[in-house]
Amino acid sequence: MDTISLDAAEAVTGISRRTLWRRVAEGAFASGDKDARGRTTLALDGVLALMQGNTGMALGADEVRVLRQADAGDAPAQADMGAMLYVAGARQPALYWLHAAAEQGSAEAMQWLGTHHAAAGNAQDDHQALMWLAKAAALGHPLARRQVDGLLGAAGLGAVGP
Repeated sequence: MDTISLDAAEAVTGISRRTLWRRVAEGAFASGDKDARGRTTLALDGVLALMQGNTGMALGADEVRVLRQADAGDAPAQADMGAMLYVAGARQPALYWLHAAAEQGSAEAMQWLGTHHAAAGNAQDDHQALMWLAKAAALGHPLARRQVDGLLGAAGLGAVGP
């Protein structure tokens, strides 16, 4: 049985742990063994159906492979999953994966987080946007560098680099 962690299931379905467990108890889908990281798992097929209801996305085989890699802790897969969900308009699940990847040093995820916060248009989010974009730019992300330069230029400050 293919499984996904309870943490990931909660993030992609938008359903609380308690409700997920109730659905397992009701027989809606099965729980699995602990994964390699010692986390509780749920049957992937049941979670995918709930995910589609939450995000509007039906994942193909390639996307499921990326989801499983992301759940296993692969930062590039987490950034890819976050970007895929973000573009589809599923912001909360996207932010879960983007934060997970950014915590591992993914410049791509940091750039997405910066872009997300920049779009919010308030002072707190502007600070978050600049923080994430500056981190991504410092790691050499070319789009983040241009975004930081644009923000600094708009504020009357100089550019950060080539």
